[in-house]
Amino acid sequence: MSPYHFTLGAAQIFALQDGILTADVGKLYRRNGEPVAEGFTDAATSLSVNCFLIKTPERIVLIDTGSGQLFGPDHGKLSAGLAALGLSPADINDIILTHIHADHTGGLVRDGAPIFPKATVHAGRTETDFWLSPGAADAPDVTERVKGQIGRAHLCLDPYEAEGRLTIFDDNGPILPGFSATLRAGHTPGHLAIRFESEGQFESEGMAMLFVGDIVHGENVQFRDPAITIDFDYDQTNAAKARAQVFEQAASEGYLIAAAHLPFPGVGSIRKEAKAYRFEAL
Repeated sequence: MSPYHFTLGAAQIFALQDGILTADVGKLYRRNGEPVAEGFTDAATSLSVNCFLIKTPERIVLIDTGSGQLFGPDHGKLSAGLAALGLSPADINDIILTHIHADHTGGLVRDGAPIFPKATVHAGRTETDFWLSPGAADAPDVTERVKGQIGRAHLCLDPYEAEGRLTIFDDNGPILPGFSATLRAGHTPGHLAIRFESEGQFESEGMAMLFVGDIVHGENVQFRDPAITIDFDYDQTNAAKARAQVFEQAASEGYLIAAAHLPFPGVGSIRKEAKAYRFEAL
């Protein structure tokens, strides 16, 4: 899939598809933490894995890196997307993670070594404390699924930490010039929404957008009912609350959103309709 491009103020934004997750998503949705018996006839049967590149006059920033080698041959296409833009991994200055799941961090490494030789990786404090703290996998309440996720977190991030290129930022506040974070915990304990503000030549040209990570999976069901969660959510209750907060903010303030698992390119606006929402793709 060719990169998708648009302009936001003085910045160039690109959506890059790393791969496609094939799944019967309708069977993964949850209501109050339980499978939804009635099912969803319009649920997605696959989820795009989207990454986003922001090119400002000062730097080139990636939001998430896809799955890399971790999920098979249908993934790991981020480098090809960069090449289509005339870029290589060495051109990336910074990588901001919305959260530390393998389909967002797997593209950081190849065969255990960093793919991005010059980039600093930026991750939130709560998220890194949960996944990377010594002994995290040995805690008594950790499931086998989470143990596997912890192992993959170390696989992807330890090489950058060893080189002094993993930077931890506070969950609510600035990351880099123009980039700031808001904690939207639920999908993971430290899941973040990343706000980007781009200044234009004139004040009226300045614009903002929100990179929402895994706040939503699929373009229909969760917009119609934000209380519907998905099996992958670590904390089902807070995941639903976070989604409602993000949808309300984006709809009321008119932000564009960019989501990791909406159909490529995963960018658009949210409109409120009574108690539901509607996603309008760019």
